[in-house]
Amino acid sequence: MIGALLVGSALGIFVAPLIKPGADLQATFTNITLAFVVIGAALYFFTVLTAKERVHRAVPNVTFKQSMDTLKGNKPLLMLCLSSFFFLSGYLALTSVQLFYLRDVLGRLDLYPVLSITQLVLTFVLAGFMPRLVRNFGKKRVYIYSSLLTVIGGITIFLTPASQVWIGFTGLVLSLVGVLAVNIVVWALEADTVEYGEWKTGVRTEGITYALFSFTRKTGQAVGGALAAYALALGGYKSGAAQTAEAVFGIQFAAGAIPAVLTLVAVAVMTKYKLTDARHAEILADIRARRESGANAAGHTEGSDDSTEDTSDDAAGGPAAKPLTSTTN
Repeated sequence: MIGALLVGSALGIFVAPLIKPGADLQATFTNITLAFVVIGAALYFFTVLTAKERVHRAVPNVTFKQSMDTLKGNKPLLMLCLSSFFFLSGYLALTSVQLFYLRDVLGRLDLYPVLSITQLVLTFVLAGFMPRLVRNFGKKRVYIYSSLLTVIGGITIFLTPASQVWIGFTGLVLSLVGVLAVNIVVWALEADTVEYGEWKTGVRTEGITYALFSFTRKTGQAVGGALAAYALALGGYKSGAAQTAEAVFGIQFAAGAIPAVLTLVAVAVMTKYKLTDARHAEILADIRARRESGANAAGHTEGSDDSTEDTSDDAAGGPAAKPLTSTTN
């Protein structure tokens, strides 16, 4: 995720000089997109051919039914997916029109590379401080507080008059800080839901878990981009022309109001997220106890002609523990 943020920042620095009055932006962005399609596909194939997973699995070959059972019983994952959907919808609405906001509202397209450099610096800073923030506040609180920072930035963008350039730019930076922090910590939250699913069902299914989460995020991105486009169209935006007051309002609405409202919904969903760091630590301890119990039971079976099943609380990791081969919820 940090790599993606860095590439996005670098793009802003190098693409901004290409955006000039009268330039064929469709051809420019099409060529850039095609280049990234080729590079991205090559890197995906490189990963497939060179990466090897080393994960403990009690069930080596997970069936489709087991995968679906894990998803149905993984409420933290579903809550995280729903919250991320709304957050990404708001985020993509902002990023889709932030260039228009700088150029057509604030009249300072020259600040676009500055915003990209700021994002580059913030990415390194937040990546370094995130472990400390998580230790002090917990992943859930970091997610919520960072989201609220994005809300403040969105409100600032929406309410700031076009003449107040630096206040509007500050709103963009505030939104950016919140977005970067959430996009870093959210993957740690997602990893927690993998262990929750393993603890709940006895089957580790990180493949379907990550797939659902990524699909939800991509869907949110598509919705956010569409909402921004609709806002521009409803405001009467016209490319290459002086924008009317309605068009300027449409840009501010897409860059500020939509992200703020959708991020608030994401926060509301996240307040119901129950998989705290303390609870996750308990789940990890329970999983380790089950694995050790399973290993001890296997060793006892190999060393005895009359194998028996150890059903004591201590062997099972507590009264609530279930064997890792169980597929029940």
